[in-house]
Amino acid sequence: MATTALTIQSQITNLQTDIRTTLEEFFASLPEMETNVNMSTALVAQSKAITVFQRDNRGQITVSDATAFVSASEQVQALKSVSEEIEDLMKPFIDRLFKAHRTATAIRKQYLDPIDAEVTRLKREREQFAAEEERKRREAALKAQEEARKAEEARLLAEAQAAQAEGDSVAAEQILEEAAHVEASPVILPSTVPTVTGTNFFTHWEYEVQDWTKLKPEFIKVDDVAIGKIVRSMHKAAETVCGEKGAIRVWSEQRIKG
Repeated sequence: MATTALTIQSQITNLQTDIRTTLEEFFASLPEMETNVNMSTALVAQSKAITVFQRDNRGQITVSDATAFVSASEQVQALKSVSEEIEDLMKPFIDRLFKAHRTATAIRKQYLDPIDAEVTRLKREREQFAAEEERKRREAALKAQEEARKAEEARLLAEAQAAQAEGDSVAAEQILEEAAHVEASPVILPSTVPTVTGTNFFTHWEYEVQDWTKLKPEFIKVDDVAIGKIVRSMHKAAETVCGEKGAIRVWSEQRIKG
């Protein structure tokens, strides 16, 4: 069995390697791909030589070059251009591969869904069976414990009556006091749920929020998406729209497009 598993794993590894090699060779053979890859390699190397702005570890500005800013802007345009060329060459084939992947996973789902449905159903029914057996076990244990308590109480009452009959009222009173507060030891009954190899139970805890206003602040999730939309549409005014003063801070910064 171990040898078979290793063989399968080896086949999978070889298949993955073969697919990668095949795809690399295929994409490399596309018209104009070699030219674009060579161009991108050269542009990346050129870009690494450009530094527009830089600070040292103490926060002091060490580079601030206007000429480099212009060069960097031109370099970005060139990089984006070759990137788009490569994307345009590969996209139709990647789209087809993606569709093939979706088709394969759909077929897998078709095979696995009936299995998963039955596993889920049988798992749920086994859990229900085990819960009912546990309920009956606890009920029987409590019943046995109560019967033991009553038996001990009856024994003490009979002992008190015997002491009273013998004229020992002090002892009888003490025994009656003990009988009034008698407690039986807990009764532990074995589980009636069958033991099956490969099947075990574990305790799973769940919760539901009953009043979110009573939660501590750290357990209330901020809706970043909703706040972000308001900030982008209302800018600084979002500070008062999204909550009380000081709830959020809104600011803007310049970013380059292109």
